[in-house]
Amino acid sequence: MRIGLCGFPKVGKTSVFEAVCEQSSRAHARSGDLATVAVPDERLDRLFNDFQKPKEVRAKIEYLDPKMHETGDEDPVTPCLNPVKGAPVLALVVRGFENANVPHVFDSIDAQRDTMLFVDKMLERDIATCERRVEKIDVMYRKAKSDDLVRERDVVLKCLSHLKGNEPLLRLELRPEEREPIHSIEFFSIRPLLIVLNVDEKDAATARLDEITTQFEETAPKYATVTALCARLERELLELDEDDRLMFMEDMGLTCLAQERIIKASYKATGTICFYTIGDEEVRAWPLKAGASAVEAADTVHTDMARGFIRAEVLAFDDYVKAGSMRDAKAQKLVRLEGKEYTVADGDIIQFRFHV
Repeated sequence: MRIGLCGFPKVGKTSVFEAVCEQSSRAHARSGDLATVAVPDERLDRLFNDFQKPKEVRAKIEYLDPKMHETGDEDPVTPCLNPVKGAPVLALVVRGFENANVPHVFDSIDAQRDTMLFVDKMLERDIATCERRVEKIDVMYRKAKSDDLVRERDVVLKCLSHLKGNEPLLRLELRPEEREPIHSIEFFSIRPLLIVLNVDEKDAATARLDEITTQFEETAPKYATVTALCARLERELLELDEDDRLMFMEDMGLTCLAQERIIKASYKATGTICFYTIGDEEVRAWPLKAGASAVEAADTVHTDMARGFIRAEVLAFDDYVKAGSMRDAKAQKLVRLEGKEYTVADGDIIQFRFHV
């Protein structure tokens, strides 16, 4: 999973990047604009401690903080979107903090306005993309008639009609055979959207962040996932040793760091769950699209497992904890045998039976 951060200048985008990666600004300067974050996972830690395998392998998320190149002759949104054209998921950082020494591009703070400027621009860009593609298809068809071009044209026109209804492509239901002709087109509104509100230190307590998130969700696009944090405070926390950090967090009313909030929101925005496997050499967490089947989960681990799939032995993590051990879980008949069509649940511990 790769998530590209975008936003107007001086909204704290890079500070948010440093918070989710738990890097200081000095480390960021050295490491560049892409970081791989190992997802903290208490369930995986429990399994690793119980089974004592040589390796614990966490799920990973890549966060991209691209450099923005202002051209001076474009609208303010386009230079912010262009660097994340290739990111499958977008995280829009929106300014919610006041600072007279750091001017906003519009000289005022309005998170809802800034969000809708980006959303409207994404729809506008996608409409233009559809119109150009239809024109190109028509030219190609006149030169050489093709059923594939007809099918692609129909799908692009369907997308165009949906976009002109002021709806993102993420909310357009397309069959797999309809998605295939347009999979290489770089639409913006087809990607999951995470909105990160960067707020003042006075609003940094966890309870207040949750309140701000809930309030903003009422006006944000319904398909977007919202979270809030104070990037400036998080940067200060990263400079402290662990004991001082915990004391400072308690004083501020913070129950978790920004990294946890952003990762949870990233999973929610992308509809991602996690299942676990316990092998001879490792205990591993595997991210998976919610609603995926057992055979799709097997394919995530290894294509041979999907090709030769027989059954999946499944144990819910909560059942494992209640039983106390894998042996007791089996004795209590909590381990189930499931077929290819079983819908994997978040937290499932799975052993795949397969033969090739």
